[in-house]
Amino acid sequence: MVFLKVTVEMVSMKYFIFLSLILLLSSCVVNPTPDQRDSEPPPQVLIEEDVQLEKTINDHAVQQLKNLHPEAFLFHEQARAAEVKGDMNAAIELYHKAMQQAPTNGLLLTSLGLAYLRIEDIIPARRYLLKAVNADPGYYKPKLGLGYIYLQTQQTQKAVTQLEDSLKQVATLEGTFLLGKAKEAQAEFLQARHLYQAVIRVDGNGRLGQAAANRLRSLPK
Repeated sequence: MVFLKVTVEMVSMKYFIFLSLILLLSSCVVNPTPDQRDSEPPPQVLIEEDVQLEKTINDHAVQQLKNLHPEAFLFHEQARAAEVKGDMNAAIELYHKAMQQAPTNGLLLTSLGLAYLRIEDIIPARRYLLKAVNADPGYYKPKLGLGYIYLQTQQTQKAVTQLEDSLKQVATLEGTFLLGKAKEAQAEFLQARHLYQAVIRVDGNGRLGQAAANRLRSLPK
């Protein structure tokens, strides 16, 4: 069941337009002049609306799981508690128990895939995240996880595809930063620069903002 259908009209177009502008602008610049290289990026991205959208989507997914599969919901909540404690083996076992009750639920598939990703077990992580995308193409989170995996395994174009799709659904700082790294890996440095600058403008003092600043300093001038 596609649990994000009700949220389609809620997606913030502001970030999508910004991202499209970045990609269009960068693709059109064949031989940028020094002024173009040093010019300011597009206006600051404000993603508060998308932060709220992300919470709404995730809360809706959890509530739907609770309504449709209460036993799976209980296992899911126990698994989340185990993750908070850092007991990933217990969390994965509980997610598997939850999936026995709802094997095609997008939230459960995503949660299990991300749990494997947190222990760097890439093969099952990719398998369950791909299943999550197939189960619910409208869910942004498994695409974000797949983007990270493809970036780590140097499948850069696949990473770009997944990350751009994720960002079209929900603008996230993590997705923006990872897309910047993917564009950097493709030597599309102007696009990478604008994406890193967007992260810095929103999260300058945060972990991702500082990471983006470090990446930005390493880009070719």
